[in-house]
Amino acid sequence: MTLSSYVSRINQIDATQLDTEIYKILKNQIKEIARYSGPGKIDKWQAEVDVLLKFLIWKFSLQRGSSTFGQQLLNLQYANINQKKAILYLILSVLPQYLKDKLSNENISDRGMLIQSLKSFIDWTSNAVSFLELINLLYFLHQGVQSRVIECLLNLSSQSITTHRPRTIGYSYMTRELLWHGLMELFTIGIPMINFHYLKYTVTRLWRRPELVMRRSFPVMDAATKCAYCEENPILPSHAGCTHVFCYYCLQAHFTAMNVFHCPSCNAKLHAEDMKRYTIASAPSSDDEDSDDSFERMDNG
Repeated sequence: MTLSSYVSRINQIDATQLDTEIYKILKNQIKEIARYSGPGKIDKWQAEVDVLLKFLIWKFSLQRGSSTFGQQLLNLQYANINQKKAILYLILSVLPQYLKDKLSNENISDRGMLIQSLKSFIDWTSNAVSFLELINLLYFLHQGVQSRVIECLLNLSSQSITTHRPRTIGYSYMTRELLWHGLMELFTIGIPMINFHYLKYTVTRLWRRPELVMRRSFPVMDAATKCAYCEENPILPSHAGCTHVFCYYCLQAHFTAMNVFHCPSCNAKLHAEDMKRYTIASAPSSDDEDSDDSFERMDNG
């Protein structure tokens, strides 16, 4: 086998898949057009519409040349196809599926025995073809030629239109690739080592004025309480020494990055060892709150 006639297995399979995808795209476009007509008017003619669509695809591909649309996209063609084989290709790819679709949509319970026997024969033939497709696929993976049963029946083999040449890789291309991979390794190693939480709070403290008023060290939570960091309803409410409540994961994420950080609302310094889950049982009593309020008033005075 010469170099120009060799076609890889993956290219042959891709050409078949591209033909199927092109057919599905055109079929979906026809459905979109038919959507604006009355319901059910196109459905009863769906088998005929599919035949017409496949005929048009065949007419503008195999009839005018020696390759399908999928093969044209991959620079492939059939080496030994002629007009007779092209017509047989159309009949074998359209007629069995048309009979199967037509009989499956018809109510044959009130038809004669001939129609029922024909439907049984079509179903048996369809199962046999599916089995042959499986056997042919295994043979194709071993030999690398004729990926479809219809190609075996018509003795069609694919070949490349262009001669395969080794790819030339220049020095500038290799340099760019080496620089790019070097930068990617630098970023993947260096970025996780940067403490973004510390940088964020260091920058925000530059223009935030510290609060000198003494506050209660225990928060009071009600229905309107929001997380001091994400400003959402606290999930697993937690606190760490100031009057504000945090989500557990918001607070734990900061303490994982650094042992001490400042509350984004009151600028109080919070320590990792002071982190606790908020519970109603641990909330201060009214007497404690009164004493804390009096202490705050005295401090303000």
